[in-house]
Amino acid sequence: MVFVNKRGSQVEITGVATLCFNEEGTGFQGSIVTDDDTQYAIYGTKSKKLQEEGHLSAECCECTPLEDGSGISVTFDIRVVDCEVGEEYTLKRVHGTNGESCTFSCSSITFCTENVYRGHRADLISKNCLGHKMEGKRTSVYTGPIQLTCGVNAREIQWVL
Repeated sequence: MVFVNKRGSQVEITGVATLCFNEEGTGFQGSIVTDDDTQYAIYGTKSKKLQEEGHLSAECCECTPLEDGSGISVTFDIRVVDCEVGEEYTLKRVHGTNGESCTFSCSSITFCTENVYRGHRADLISKNCLGHKMEGKRTSVYTGPIQLTCGVNAREIQWVL
């Protein structure tokens, strides 16, 4: 079921994601497709460590990191772009795991791997999803259902009349 609900400065998106991770697992690019074929681009970069240990910044997610032992704990800053209107949304310091599968389970995002692709098949899927951006970069591709709630980035638009 598709659910895109703009609540003030937040949007909720539900669909199927294809996440193409770089070889080091420090970043990913991909797409989200909803049931009504709305498409979003999704980008993730590894979050920088907090400046002061033990202090949460205003940009931290408010949940605890996953510690189920099924992969390496990771924290990403995520940017989502509506491919139709160019609106951008952000999620800061999202916790998850990466390894044999990829999981994000925060108050703002849930993603659970249904399929994992590596090698030549991953190259074909990433090329189909992203064009030549990650061609030949030994990607790992994870696909599965995603649901996220994120804030809208404020931007000034100059209208031309």
